[in-house]
Amino acid sequence: MSEPSKQSSDPRVLLEGYLDHYREEILRKLDGFPEPEVSRVPSGWTPVAMLKHLAYMERRWFVWDFAGEQVEDPWSDRDEDDVFVAAESFEEIKDFYLAQCERSRQAVAGASLSDVASRIGRFQPPKEPPTLAWIMFHVLEEYMRHAGHLDIARELAEAQ
Repeated sequence: MSEPSKQSSDPRVLLEGYLDHYREEILRKLDGFPEPEVSRVPSGWTPVAMLKHLAYMERRWFVWDFAGEQVEDPWSDRDEDDVFVAAESFEEIKDFYLAQCERSRQAVAGASLSDVASRIGRFQPPKEPPTLAWIMFHVLEEYMRHAGHLDIARELAEAQ
């Protein structure tokens, strides 16, 4: 998916468009990643563990925090040392990631950008819950940062 139209001024269209663009960009960077490099640890994480982290990040922000749905073990993308881990295959994690992205789209579909997150996830009193606009910008920022990490991992893998 390409970036949203440069003529678009609708914040919702821009946010959703860029989120979808970076969701697909992540998969594009991982598609065809050579084995065993997709599971090699370049600096404490593997590319496939990064994809698992992004799936859980989607679930935490949009489903648990914003929509207020209970989710089982929202932090299971990392170990006790806070390192991203993945024992599953790339295809299993890719399927999980795609399902989480779709669930995230559903969780925010009817919401306004000014709606605030629920009090179910991380934003229980006295914490102030963020707006959906803030959450979408934060998730977009996380995608952009991790896309850069995957660029470097891919360059290292292809240089060998």
